[in-house]
Amino acid sequence: MIMNDLRVMAALAGIFFGLWPLFMNRSGLTGNVSSAAFCVAAFIGVLPFAIKSGVASLATANWLMVAFAGLFGALGLLSFNGMLAGSSIQNVGNMFVLMTVVQIVVASVYQAMMNGHVSIDKIGGYVAAAMAAYLLLR
Repeated sequence: MIMNDLRVMAALAGIFFGLWPLFMNRSGLTGNVSSAAFCVAAFIGVLPFAIKSGVASLATANWLMVAFAGLFGALGLLSFNGMLAGSSIQNVGNMFVLMTVVQIVVASVYQAMMNGHVSIDKIGGYVAAAMAAYLLLR
């Protein structure tokens, strides 16, 4: 049951992460300003849930990992929103596909490193991802 809940949450995250950039692309904001506006809106949206679930985990958090996550997230957000602001409505989908394929490969490489090996299935997946990106971006 928990796995199904996690899959539903993953699918919902995919939907929402797929939608917000398409709206931001049409906002008319520049990349850095749209990053700041997004952060403010997201903070306001997330804060009530964080408060409700309690903040006890702040005391035991690995703050170095939090700092790295925040740094990479900020750099990614600035890069992503810079891309969104510079993309036309006609080519934003292609840029989004490229970013998504790269993100999938990063997650897959991380999983392979955590498992300590790369299976033939994973290698096939990397090849398929590269082919999908090539075909979708032509």
